[in-house]
Amino acid sequence: MDFIRVTKVERMRLVRTSADEDAEYIGTLHLTTHHLIFTAPENLELWLGYPLLHSAELVRPPKLLPKQHPYTREELSQWALEGSINVRCQHFLFFTLRCDDVRKLYDVFATMKYLATVRSVKQLYAFDYAPPHPEPDKVGWSLYSPKDEFGRMGVGKSEVGQFWRLSDINRKYQLCPTYPPVLVVPAKISDTTLTYAAKHRSKSRLPVLCYLHPNKASMTRSSQPMVGLKQARSVQDEKLVEAILATSEPQGVAPRYGNERNNIIIDARPTTNAVVNRAVGAGSENMDHYKRCRKEYLGIDNIHVMRDALNKMVDAMQAVEQHDPSSSSASPERPPRGVVARIQGSKTNWLRHIGNIMVGVRTIVEAIDAGNHVLVHCSDGWDRTAQLTSLAQLCLDPYYRTIKGFAVLIEKEWVSFGHQFSLRCGHTGHLDKFKVSRAKAANKSSSDDNNGGAPASDDNTSTSGGDGDESDILQTGTSMFGRFASRALRGVQSRISSAIQAASDNMEDEENLDPFVSEYPELQSNYVTPDRSESGKSSASSSGFRLGRAKHDHETSPVFQQFLDCVYQIWVQHPTMFEFNEDLLLDLFYHLHSAQFGTFVGNNMRERDALDFVQNTQSVWAWVWQRISSDSSVYQNQLYMESTDSHQRRVIVPDPGYIQYWSALFTCHDPAFKHTSDRLPPTSADPVPAARDGDDGTSNVWASS
Repeated sequence: MDFIRVTKVERMRLVRTSADEDAEYIGTLHLTTHHLIFTAPENLELWLGYPLLHSAELVRPPKLLPKQHPYTREELSQWALEGSINVRCQHFLFFTLRCDDVRKLYDVFATMKYLATVRSVKQLYAFDYAPPHPEPDKVGWSLYSPKDEFGRMGVGKSEVGQFWRLSDINRKYQLCPTYPPVLVVPAKISDTTLTYAAKHRSKSRLPVLCYLHPNKASMTRSSQPMVGLKQARSVQDEKLVEAILATSEPQGVAPRYGNERNNIIIDARPTTNAVVNRAVGAGSENMDHYKRCRKEYLGIDNIHVMRDALNKMVDAMQAVEQHDPSSSSASPERPPRGVVARIQGSKTNWLRHIGNIMVGVRTIVEAIDAGNHVLVHCSDGWDRTAQLTSLAQLCLDPYYRTIKGFAVLIEKEWVSFGHQFSLRCGHTGHLDKFKVSRAKAANKSSSDDNNGGAPASDDNTSTSGGDGDESDILQTGTSMFGRFASRALRGVQSRISSAIQAASDNMEDEENLDPFVSEYPELQSNYVTPDRSESGKSSASSSGFRLGRAKHDHETSPVFQQFLDCVYQIWVQHPTMFEFNEDLLLDLFYHLHSAQFGTFVGNNMRERDALDFVQNTQSVWAWVWQRISSDSSVYQNQLYMESTDSHQRRVIVPDPGYIQYWSALFTCHDPAFKHTSDRLPPTSADPVPAARDGDDGTSNVWASS
């Protein structure tokens, strides 16, 4: 534990700036194994799990100017307060930490960086969390059963599903490592055919059933076909798709004659992306080989574009929260613009992306409601595909609009079918999220000031499909080569700029050294935190300096957040059709990033089985049922009207033209600032690690004055 520099700091200042109020609290900061805890006399108790940290920036105090006499303690304290740690959280909480002791500030940042970056999901809080009232029979984990759920749809039990069967070919994850053990496929397709068909799909994610409508129309999902530049084909894959389309026929056999193409293969990607993937051996279906169906591209952008859109959204929010009252935009004649106005005037494109997803959902819902089959895929079939299939089922089946049904839907479409929660949410942390800069002296021009409220957004995110205004011909070119060359050029420019800035900072530090920074190698941008074993011990041999960036950082994206946002949009459009209210969506979003429950930790079922999540972690649904048992109205929608058997009340169609800003989501949904009692209690699983200096957890900074 030598790398944990401090566990308790008194007189820490927490400044939270929001659109509603600016508040400063002076209290005590605790750094435990899994949580950052801040308590203040103003009835504030903030429990912040480290996975909830999106990024943190240490702003070192400005250079100390030469002085004839030594600095006094009061002068050094005022100087230290010019430094800060600016924190941005995944659930849109932004705050700044300040301390009148600069070494304590550095200690806190170094310790946060160490504790927030782990090597394995097994080191997350989910594996140590012990609920006050544990469920004896693990009801939360047994909520979803493929046999029961597909049996509810009629698979293998009624005329609707007589041409479908359950297959256990993937029971040991040998066919597809990221698919669930039980798959539903056409009854006349053998397991041998499935084995060959899987080879034609990316990651072996072959077409399988995810929803069967009462009119026999099916919704299946897969990944992209491995077509390549040579337009490769697979007879087994074509037979599988043909069998899927024939399941609604009287004898389960495709008609010999007829060229109707009402069935749809949905490719969620932009057309250009699908074509480009041919260069790496993938691509999209050649419709000459897939009869009785047509293909539609939805133009939903990839995870990198979505991540960039969210970062721009956060920038627009912060521009409102950190407005300067002295600026012209905040003058009495021209009050500061609100969040919605800022978002509409910015180039975030967040709401446009939500609208694009809703357009795809409407296409699927209308097709299945009309009795047609739909096969949905994107690239690998675990991001955009999960969004589309789950949202379409939410609109098609009223069961999924109940609290229990919604939980089953998430377990089926997201957890069992291999959405990479830990990778997309960045649960294990990234070193590149912890940045160090230096505050400018007071006489510097305002244009050189840092952003002053929160760490900078991900400057190195991919911006393909973005709204950049660069004048370079590569950026403005319409050719495919120009767009890719543009991205490569921006990446090189960013790295060169970062290297020059780092060299400049080092030269300035050599000219006027910070009295304490030399004691902190962790403050260097290319320093790697030491590896921690599962027992919590550190391995000094794995620490040091490294070049390059964390690969995982490129894989984070708000995919599941977009799903919740779309659910909210449909919920607003049809307020009487949902049993649950907005609070359930907000709590699920919070625990998506808290890493407190095993439901939203891990990347696929195979990984969860290997780490025995059922026995070693708790399900978020057990926590939800416990809340409902304590207060039956906590998630109850007061406007809910149970569906009848009439067709009009079963299927709802989303309106992509009615999309609104979800203010409750982007306005910090944290219990500490809502003055609720729903906070995480201290548990024996969250011990306070030993401090480096002193038994009280504080550092002996001012040894001499």
